[in-house]
Amino acid sequence: MSYTLYEPSVQRVQRCELAVPGSSPEMFEKALLSGVDFVFLDLEDAVAPDDKLQARKNVIEAINDLDWAGHGIAVSVRINGLDTQYMVRDVVDLVEQAGHKLDTILIPKVGVYADVYMVEAMLSQLEVQEGLTHKIGIECLIETAWQIRSAAFWGG
Repeated sequence: MSYTLYEPSVQRVQRCELAVPGSSPEMFEKALLSGVDFVFLDLEDAVAPDDKLQARKNVIEAINDLDWAGHGIAVSVRINGLDTQYMVRDVVDLVEQAGHKLDTILIPKVGVYADVYMVEAMLSQLEVQEGLTHKIGIECLIETAWQIRSAAFWGG
């Protein structure tokens, strides 16, 4: 792998961000009408293990059925961690079923650059497969002091 600097293709205003559990579809329309700039629909920490699969279905439906862009809202999904059995299907199902309306994917608990590279490789291939005309952005959550120290070490 080589380091390449990519200019962001889309500038997003994120003055106010709202997290919404994917297992609570009754909250999706409230989020749509909230006036925020950015909503992330959560498949990770806010969703109990027994609700993960239904939450993914709820989120895909919400992305497709609600007019996020028309309300000036960038929509993101926080996928499950790379160390779970849910992550791969999260990425594949989201891009295949709602990628045309998805602005970003939020990767939780990023620990090393390879975590981001894995999701980016999957996204790039799925975007081509689905014929998407836009790149889905990636956002990273660094959630521990060790990760912050490692990010500084990587130069990121």
